[in-house]
Amino acid sequence: MARILAISSQVVFGPVGLSAIVPALQAEGHEVLALPTVVLSNHPGHGKPVGALQDIASMMDALEKLGALKNIDAVLTGYFATASQVETVAAVLGRLQCPIVLVDPVIGDHGRLYVGEDVAVAIRDHLLPLATILTPNIFELSWLVGVSVDDRKTAISVAQNLNIDTVIVTSVPVGIAQLATVLVRGPHVSEVVSPKLSSVPHGTGDYLSGLFLARQFSTRKNHALQESVAILQSAIALSGSTGVLAVAEALHKSL
Repeated sequence: MARILAISSQVVFGPVGLSAIVPALQAEGHEVLALPTVVLSNHPGHGKPVGALQDIASMMDALEKLGALKNIDAVLTGYFATASQVETVAAVLGRLQCPIVLVDPVIGDHGRLYVGEDVAVAIRDHLLPLATILTPNIFELSWLVGVSVDDRKTAISVAQNLNIDTVIVTSVPVGIAQLATVLVRGPHVSEVVSPKLSSVPHGTGDYLSGLFLARQFSTRKNHALQESVAILQSAIALSGSTGVLAVAEALHKSL
């Protein structure tokens, strides 16, 4: 199995960020080094959180000195709180030359940024050039490339013009009642279409990224998108009206 460095937020209440990513990776037997960019009591969607930024530069330096970052098979990046955190991670990734770098550009949704513009710019300028896998929602893709993306055809065209091996675009409209998750790998395109829901729990993007990356090291790699979306849909269904993504239950059902 693989050794994976996962960098994102750590939230106590609600499986978002590392709380969603790490179980998805560990369920497939991978070793995970979970590095939080911020530690929060809860997702802001559940009320104002309490927490603190983490000193990513010092932690990365300590990990490198320990030799903990040697032989890393993959890196997954998610939420960043500051632009300097992004720049620090990008510099380390440049030295590691890791074969798989999944960048989940957690910058916004529903037509607006929910991080500072400086953070979004840093992700675009410093992390996208290092990515081998990119997993934006349709708004994030639009913002990152500076092109309006609002349908499947445009999403595919934009993704194919990025210099990234694999791009997965989520929340792509299909008619008025469905959304597609579209995978673009060069000329190859595949997708999974799901019903459009009135609301979904927080953490679905984090969970999907973890699920997909976990399967890049298995014999089921060619079915990674379909399997990952199926588990995600199960988690959403199991969540019911709680508003908390049922990560553990969905993983248990999939094993």
